[in-house]
Amino acid sequence: MPTAMAFDPSRELPPAPGPEFAGAGAVPDDGVYVFDDERIVLAVNVALATRRPLLVFGPPGSGKSTLAPIVARHLGRLCHTEVITARTEPEDLFWRFDALRRLNDAQTREVAPTIGAYCASGVLWKAFDPYRTPPARDGKPATMPGAGRDTGSAPGSVVLIDEIDKADPDLPNSLLVPLDTLSFPGPDGEEVTALPGVEPLVVITSNNERELPAPFVRRCIVLSLEAPDKEHLLKVARGHLGAGYDESTADRVAEHLLKVAAESEWAAGPSTAEFLDTLRACHELGVEPGSRTWDLVLEVALDKGRGSARLRG
Repeated sequence: MPTAMAFDPSRELPPAPGPEFAGAGAVPDDGVYVFDDERIVLAVNVALATRRPLLVFGPPGSGKSTLAPIVARHLGRLCHTEVITARTEPEDLFWRFDALRRLNDAQTREVAPTIGAYCASGVLWKAFDPYRTPPARDGKPATMPGAGRDTGSAPGSVVLIDEIDKADPDLPNSLLVPLDTLSFPGPDGEEVTALPGVEPLVVITSNNERELPAPFVRRCIVLSLEAPDKEHLLKVARGHLGAGYDESTADRVAEHLLKVAAESEWAAGPSTAEFLDTLRACHELGVEPGSRTWDLVLEVALDKGRGSARLRG
């Protein structure tokens, strides 16, 4: 791995960012990620070098959503996550207006003079300006106690925008300018701009359920992940289970998972998380391959009605 690469998963994980930013949306992650595809490491470093979003495609279980938190840990950054749904509005990524709080203030005749006083920071605002707090009721801006807006004390961030294909096409289109310029207008007209030198890494995932706008894709670094094979699943199990890892059981469950995925009546087969759940259940309950309980564990933890595939005995 060239030393110029900012992200190198072979290095020891640094400690998590300091407690002074613990309430700023940090997502702790002590998990395991198997970097057995050199394209992943290269794509992350290209995104860091170009300051472009990393758009990650792949089926469930391919590691899309877990990539951002583990990259954040390796880089010593905070991770801010927004899981997209059909109801997510573009503004939700920037700020959320608390209409109920403003209504309550109106009823007591204590309405703040600025809209920003009623807006909570979204994931992009938290990443661009980690020091921001809403203005006080008198409209004066407030800052985090003892914090200065400088790159020396800024923690740095990774933003995960998960399953963007669940949203209306207007959402990715609304991100074109903010992600290109690393800035956006705040609720009171102020410009929110990423601090120079600590620009966030934005990771966006898609299950490819809906085609994304071409202009949006062109502004991203694109990485396509494949469904995990048996060798990858076993590496993940070794990393996660430690002393609870049993090679024979993991091998059998991995074979079963791949068989169910091939014969599944669902659009997606079992995920890596379901694979780990099954192994943990077998370990904690002392379930041996081939027993009647073994079949039941596979049915409730892995098959889940996807099809009729079974590995007996």
